[in-house]
Order: sequence, then C-alpha cells, then structure tokens
Amino acid sequence: MGDITTRAYVDGDAPAVAALLNAIEVHGGGHPYMTADEVRAVMNNVVRDHTEDSRVLYADAELVAFAGVPTPPDGGFRVDLAGGVDPGWRGRGIGRDLLDWQLRRAAEIHAAVAPERDWEIHTGAADGDADAGRLYAHFGFAPIRYWFDMRAPTTGVPDVPVPEGLAIVGYRPGRDSQLHAAHTEAFADHWGYQARDEKEWLGLTVGSRDFLPGLSRLAYDGDDVAGYVLTYASPEPGRAYVGHVGVRRPWRRRGLAAAMLADVLTACAGAGYEAVSLGVDAESPTGAVGVYERVGFSVSSRAVTFRRALPALSPAARPPS
Repeated sequence: MGDITTRAYVDGDAPAVAALLNAIEVHGGGHPYMTADEVRAVMNNVVRDHTEDSRVLYADAELVAFAGVPTPPDGGFRVDLAGGVDPGWRGRGIGRDLLDWQLRRAAEIHAAVAPERDWEIHTGAADGDADAGRLYAHFGFAPIRYWFDMRAPTTGVPDVPVPEGLAIVGYRPGRDSQLHAAHTEAFADHWGYQARDEKEWLGLTVGSRDFLPGLSRLAYDGDDVAGYVLTYASPEPGRAYVGHVGVRRPWRRRGLAAAMLADVLTACAGAGYEAVSLGVDAESPTGAVGVYERVGFSVSSRAVTFRRALPALSPAARPPS
C-alpha cells in the first residue's frame, strides 16, 4: 500500500467520492444513487470533524477508497458508517484497515458523546455485494434490515384522487419549520429513526443543491401539514429521486401518499423525466411498498443494513466529565 496516499476528506473530493460510491453500488447490483452535492450535504451536516472523522485514499489521482464516521444527532443511538473500496482495488486489505479505523473512531465518538448509553453501528451494501457482506461478517456485523430500490415510469400514471378535505400544493419556502415538525412526527414510528434538529435536517433536505422544489409536494388539512413528498436530482439522466415521503398518523390509510406521488410523477413527466426512483424499508409498518406499487413503482434492487452493538461503557471506563 506504499503507493496509496491517505488524508482527510475536503470539499473538492465530493465528485470523486460520489463516483466511487456509485461504482460500488452498481458492482453489487444496485443503481447509481449519489451526487457530488449529496456527498457535500452529508459531509457538511452529519460528519462533524472532517479531519478526525473521514479518510480518502488516492493512488495517484484515482480515488480508491473513502470512509466517513458520522456523529448521531443529539439523543441518537446509531452511527451510520459511510464509504467503501473501489471494486478493482479489493483484496489488498484496504477495506479491513478502513473498517477497523471506522470502528475505533465510532467507539471514540461514543465515549466522548454518550458513554452511558447503548449505541449501535450500522453499515450497508447492495444485496449482491458479497465482498462487503464477508467483510462485515468478519468484524461481527449481522444483517438486520432489507430495503427496496423502487422505480416507476412517468408515463401511464394512474389517476389517484386527493382525499376529501385535503389540498396538495407545491413546495414553498417559508414553511420549513412546519415541514420539519411534520417529518419528525411522521417518522417517529419508523425503524431506526433518529430525529435531527431543524438546521441539520434542512441542510440534508430542502437546503441541498439537489432538492427540486418544483417537483416536491406538501399536503394540507387547513393549516396543518398532513404529508409531504420531497424530490431530488439523481446521478442518472432522465431520472428524479424521491428522497422523503411522509404522512402524519392522523391522515394515514386515506390514500394521501399515493395521491401525492401520482402528482409528483405527473410533474416529473412534464419536466422531462422518464422515471422516478425511491428507497423503502421492505418491512415498513405503514404498508409503503403496497402504496408505491399502486402508483406504478416496482422493485429494481435490494440493499442490506448490517448492525453491530456498541454497548454503554461501565462507569469506570468512561472518560472524566
């Protein structure tokens, strides 16, 4: 590994990191999903110290590996490791070294932030990435959850009526605090959810350069936000990406999510997009998979989340306060 240079991530690495993560995803049977602006949004909002919490590995001018260790939001419990090794550079111990560093760094963050609490470390991969699965198993990770990547054409969109008493409108600036509160409530019962404060969440969503406000929707019941669909640019030409779909509990089981998505699909067709994709928990308690199928989405690939425990430290092992 003498020909490889290792350093911390800087903003100029974002395009190369996005390309690397997309290559890893395609290698495992998935689809490109990351843009340079999405990398920047993640790194600038959830990876708190680039010097301590990130690494990029270059061979000459080629990025061969990347790793990031986010800090959970206040009150959170989960460290979502990010990164991977270019498929053409695997088998040289790079992935083992990087994951070992990530685990040690996650433990350091845990000890500094919340040593009295049980945390978890999560990482993920496309379902067909056998290399990643073996690496995670070697380090004591076990598969815990599966996810579907679903896609729908923007032609032949079914006519889905808006539930009585509700209005679906386009995204408008100035309602972001209300939107954040609605999201926090809507996702409170979703598996693995960690609530983020308003500033951080907005930086990852409507503050991202990939956000497409004209192709996003809010649903209102009077002055109350009942649901929302937030749409983003994707790395694939002709495809938009629905990154967030939420319906607050009092308005569920009325067809609101399907109505909003049908509206978004129609709007995306008008904007020249041929397809729309989204990701969904395969075991979603809200029945989301069936809702998405109703408006034309079908499963195109699967991903896996792997988990390893990060237990609370004994009082004697905790750093001095």
